[in-house]
Amino acid sequence: MEIQQLQQLIQQLHRELAKHQIDNAQIQAQLQTLMQTIDKQINNAAPLSQPGDELSDLAIELETEFPRLSSIVREITDQLSKLGI
Repeated sequence: MEIQQLQQLIQQLHRELAKHQIDNAQIQAQLQTLMQTIDKQINNAAPLSQPGDELSDLAIELETEFPRLSSIVREITDQLSKLGI
């Protein structure tokens, strides 16, 4: 159930990203790397790393310009925490 919620949040993030043009290359790279890490963790039994801190930092960076993206990233962080990732 919690994995399904995480997958729904990730899909929601992808939809929201499609609505916005993020010009900051560093933020784009962080999002891409973190999404790949999360995807690998969902599809593997063993966690690869702890992306929670990186996601929290990214949420802070997005807060001003992209508040909805920031909110979704925070929800993903919370869901990962519930899963012990």
